[in-house]
Amino acid sequence: MQRAAWQRREFLAGLGIAAGVGLEVAKTALAAPSGSPGKGQRIIRTVLRDIEPREVFGATLIHEHLGLGRRPGEQSGDAPPASPTEDASWMETELKAAKTAGVGCIVSAQTGVPGPAVLPYLTRLSEQCGLHLINAAAYYTKQTYPAELAAQTEDQIADGLVQAATAGRVGALGEFGVANGESEMDPIEKKVFRAAGKAHLRTGLPIFTHNNYSTGPNVPAEMALYQLDEFESAGVRPESIALGHVCCHYDPKVDVAKRLAKRGAFVAFDRVTRQQQWVSDEHRVAMVLAFLDAGYIDKLLISSDYIGRVNTNVGEVNGYPGPLHARDGGPGYARPLKLFVPLLRKAGVKDKAIAHITQENPRRFLSFVPKRG
Repeated sequence: MQRAAWQRREFLAGLGIAAGVGLEVAKTALAAPSGSPGKGQRIIRTVLRDIEPREVFGATLIHEHLGLGRRPGEQSGDAPPASPTEDASWMETELKAAKTAGVGCIVSAQTGVPGPAVLPYLTRLSEQCGLHLINAAAYYTKQTYPAELAAQTEDQIADGLVQAATAGRVGALGEFGVANGESEMDPIEKKVFRAAGKAHLRTGLPIFTHNNYSTGPNVPAEMALYQLDEFESAGVRPESIALGHVCCHYDPKVDVAKRLAKRGAFVAFDRVTRQQQWVSDEHRVAMVLAFLDAGYIDKLLISSDYIGRVNTNVGEVNGYPGPLHARDGGPGYARPLKLFVPLLRKAGVKDKAIAHITQENPRRFLSFVPKRG
């Protein structure tokens, strides 16, 4: 799509469809079709199998947290566990509700290399809920890196990521991040980012990141650009990268987002719907409109970075206004569709544009031609 700045009314009208037509409803499409993807074709790697992008129906959430499959603690009745994402039975109810709300695929973001319990856990959830689920692998920030990374070379770190990707049927590399409050990437973070780039070159897997916007006064607006620089220095094409949490940097003119998109990368508004957050959803809607006006509808991704419960460490409060969990009538994992998409519609974004952002864009981001590693 051309990148000349269009007037909002012309742009949105050009994408509009009849009133009342909603998002494509998610369908059960987990069984293999008559023709599986052939060699050299672009695929999306789910925990069950490699699929063609067209097999994903409904919205795709590219950055959520579904848990690690640990053994749950003692529960009484149907009360939420201390960490809901550690209880597969509890999660099944939540994800079935997300599917009913129009979600067809979820990327299970990781802050480390997934252990042996993760793939069976996500496989169970996918089979029971009828959702495409994508496993991930990453090294999050320097505070959470395994001690051995300090002495390892980029190639050795890449080796570990490739091995983890193979063992865990990983479909994306992420989330790779930078520490809260820092003004520039630490040398070890740069090393890990370049190693992730090398792992991408060996596997084809897409990459998504965590940015530290709104975590301190020294965090520069250009942090996402610095991340992109490191990946490109390793030879990664920007089309395979989604820069995360850009929505947490209040930028009415979306200068950073436009610079990322101009270079070819995807821009993730992946912390929408947070309560008492750093950037309000109303401001984020205005930023989305400015981004669309600039002609970058093909580069926007939406998700919520939800972990199944209120997380007081990342901008939420215990006094959530109304039910949180889907089983109680709350938005649950479908919160981008139930809470943020209505704000976009109210602002004039048509359903066809919303479907493009929530369905077509993540299909393109997550699809890749597999390599042997």
